[in-house]
Amino acid sequence: MHRTRGLQDIPDHILYGREIRDVKLAASREFLMKDGIFRCSSSFAGNLRRYHGLFIEDERIVLSSLHETINGISLLPGWWGEQSPVSYTGYSLSAELYPVVQEFALPDLLIRRTTILDQGLIIRWEIEGKADMQIRPLMTDRTIHELSFSPSGTAYRYPDGLKLNGYPTYCTLPFTPDFQIYYNACYPGEEKLDYMAREDLASPGFFSGKVRDETIILRFEPKGDKMEKVPDLINEHDLLKRASELCLENDNILTGYPWNTKIHNRDTFISLPGLLLAYNRYSEAEDIFRGYLDRYINRKEDFIPGSNTDFSSDTPLWFFWAFFQYLQTHQNSPFVDEVIPQIEALITTYPDRDAVELNMDLISVPPNSTWMNSTLTPREGKPVEVNALWILALEVCKYLEIETEVTPEKARDAFTAFWNEKKGYAYDVLDPNDPSLRPNQVIALAFGLLRFDEGRKALEIIREKLLTPFGLRSLARGEPGYIGRSIRDPSYHNGMVWPWLTGWDIDGKIQ
Repeated sequence: MHRTRGLQDIPDHILYGREIRDVKLAASREFLMKDGIFRCSSSFAGNLRRYHGLFIEDERIVLSSLHETINGISLLPGWWGEQSPVSYTGYSLSAELYPVVQEFALPDLLIRRTTILDQGLIIRWEIEGKADMQIRPLMTDRTIHELSFSPSGTAYRYPDGLKLNGYPTYCTLPFTPDFQIYYNACYPGEEKLDYMAREDLASPGFFSGKVRDETIILRFEPKGDKMEKVPDLINEHDLLKRASELCLENDNILTGYPWNTKIHNRDTFISLPGLLLAYNRYSEAEDIFRGYLDRYINRKEDFIPGSNTDFSSDTPLWFFWAFFQYLQTHQNSPFVDEVIPQIEALITTYPDRDAVELNMDLISVPPNSTWMNSTLTPREGKPVEVNALWILALEVCKYLEIETEVTPEKARDAFTAFWNEKKGYAYDVLDPNDPSLRPNQVIALAFGLLRFDEGRKALEIIREKLLTPFGLRSLARGEPGYIGRSIRDPSYHNGMVWPWLTGWDIDGKIQ
């Protein structure tokens, strides 16, 4: 077992200056906060996607955005018809993540607006100067997957306060009922994908008043719940902890979040070390391991809801990858002894189920069953990363004193067939042999499965032909089928860049 490498310090905040006035830059800086079943997401230019909204309960958008008018200046966010939010971003002074903070410089006036999700939505405006403010909630009542031209925007007064669309709402400014429809909200992120991209929003009224050097607070609370108080201080966590909190729900990691909240076991195990183990969240990791083993062993199959194919040939092997990381620091945990019988059943039955075949000490899989699972990348046969993970699984079992049909030494010897001397890098698939230059071999390189001189040659070619500032290309330029621009499924694994593979490339260079 090798030691895990320490993580570099991750900053508590991401800061932007006046460059945030550029609409394209502001729109590309999306944020996402989560508190239980509640979410808040948008960008510094407003909502780009149908799943954006300032207050979302369990995938249902309640508060889409806010329209602020201050001293007669409109700070309406987002896109409306053909208009871009130039007036909105043009007053930006700075922005910050996380918490989400935006500063605006208006004539003779500075405003610092902070958005917090904590037992509900809290928005604060810290005013320096004199301000005549109007704040209009722009509301709807739809799922994140739909658009609506019949938005809901109701206001109801009751003895303890105000409810908007049934949600308790509190503000330090008085509320005036004034129902308005905001027509033709446009979401450019949906337009790029050729999806429906327009809808209408409703405003049940507005909060307004004249203030000087004051702090204005607006709160949206869950139905049936009240926050005890507005937090005096914002709890600040570094970004990795926020990411782990964001993606964990009901003992599962949500992948494709926030637009796809189904459980993808493969992606769960790929991300588990970074999201949970790196933050010492071992108990939650154990729950995920335990739950997967129970489902897999009892069901005798592995399904990944929501993927292009129901079958995943490599998810059990990704389990071993994540469990290997767990063992780096918790090899003596009682949990290990608890799950050894299930791990033995997993490795024993894996080559005999669901069309996965053990062939000449390596693993052969059916088409469309690896992470590259589009119809244009079937990868039937012996994929390089699947067999690298197979060897790792055998190594883990050897460490746990679990007998396997194939020893890791025999599998390593068989793996030498992946080296393509003519090309100077590994085959992507064997039987049938596929010499396409794809990034999957970096996993084998990270495990040290190629000889030193071979690995050095392969890494140099990968650096030259696959590495970009954003990650590794899924297929090298010049290869048959290469698509250099995103056109959705055809380019998904035939040229698009995937950042998650970069870590393996780095580990390969360290080997």
